Parts: sequence; C-alpha cells; structure tokens
Amino acid sequence: MKVIQYVSIFFCFFTTALYSQNESNITYGLKFGALHSKISNLPESIKGRDNTFDNSVMQSKGTYGLEGGFFLNFKLHDTRVAIQPEILFRQSGEKVSYRDAVGKEFELGLNYSYLEIGALYKVYPYEGLNLGFGAFYGISLSPNNVTYTSNEAGGMYDVATRQFYQDGLNGADDFSLCFAVGYELHKSIHFDMRYYLGVKDVVNSNASSFQFIENQNKSSVFCFSLGYSFHQW
Repeated sequence: MKVIQYVSIFFCFFTTALYSQNESNITYGLKFGALHSKISNLPESIKGRDNTFDNSVMQSKGTYGLEGGFFLNFKLHDTRVAIQPEILFRQSGEKVSYRDAVGKEFELGLNYSYLEIGALYKVYPYEGLNLGFGAFYGISLSPNNVTYTSNEAGGMYDVATRQFYQDGLNGADDFSLCFAVGYELHKSIHFDMRYYLGVKDVVNSNASSFQFIENQNKSSVFCFSLGYSFHQW
C-alpha cells in the first residue's frame, strides 16, 4: 500500500512539471545504469554462535545489479544549482562464499529489489559538470529473494537450506545518502557516477533460525548510469 502512495505522489509531481515546463527551467527524462553493491557485516550475522563455523572462512563478495527510472531536474533561475527528484528501480544485495576444513563449500546470495524515491541537490561549477548530494529511501520489493548453492551431496539439500535462510534473513527497507558526480552534454545526454552510503539496517535476522545474530547490516552501492532528457532548458 505504501508503494502505491509513494508512486502516486511522485507522478502527481511529474505531471505538474510537464504542464509547467514551458514556464520554468525544468527537464525530465529517463536514466539507466549498472551497479555493484555490498551489505556490511553479513558473515558475522550468519555465523552466529554456531561453533562448527570456527574452522571455516566466510567472505563477502558483493553482487552486480541494475538501476533505472525517471528523473526531474529543476534548475533554479539565475543560478548554477538544481534540484533533481527521482524514482528508481534498483537490484542490489550481497553474496557470501563459505568453505571449511572438511571441504564443504556454499554460496549464499541476497538478491533484493527496491523502489527508490529521493532527490539530489546539484551544483554546476563548470558547464555541464555537476556535483550532487542527496538522500534516497528504498522500499523493499523482494525481502525473501535468497539463493543458495553448495557442493554438499551434489546439492541435494540446497532447496531445504535455502528455505532456512529465507526464514531467518528478511530484507528491510533501505535509506541511503547519495554522493554523485556527472556531466550533462548539450544534446540531452548525461552521465553520472554515484556512491550510495546506507545508514539503516537492511537485513532483519530471526535469532531462532540457524543461531543468527541481529547485526547492523548496511548497504553500499557504486553506480554508473546514462540518462536522456526529453526536454532541454
């Protein structure tokens, strides 16, 4: 229900901008990019109090994903400053690999999707070069999308083990600060690189499953994107 409310607010905002585009410095368009994401402290959360993990190694590997959606850009009159609200779909998460002294190996993936709603404050120090800072709230769309593959008995127990992880690790909404640098070309094309720094726990652990420990698991995302503006200043 809250997803519908957030989307409705944004599209009301978007429609207003379309009607007013000839009277103000407003652009709008689409952007699409690739990203690499990580979630902090995940091995520590998973190991918990199970001593059988003592002779093991569990490492975070990060995961690749996509990000794309709509943006509006309001350039303040007679300034080199703009406000850019956005609504984006993002795929991000984490993968961890495990191996122990007896040869067992597995890979666990948290494959989360979010509806990201936020805005950037952008400064243009030189022509199309811009620096941005903002914040985004990510509404979790797939809190239980977990993958699990192992070499144990040829993967015979993978389905059951994946269900245990799905029951024990629940994805939560995200909130992150965004730092961006980009360049806007004269023909409506623009590029940007971003770093999203998560400030909220994005994994809720069920302590009764697998002896998981509740921990602060925060996201970090690097993203490179390409955008196109349909209306120029």
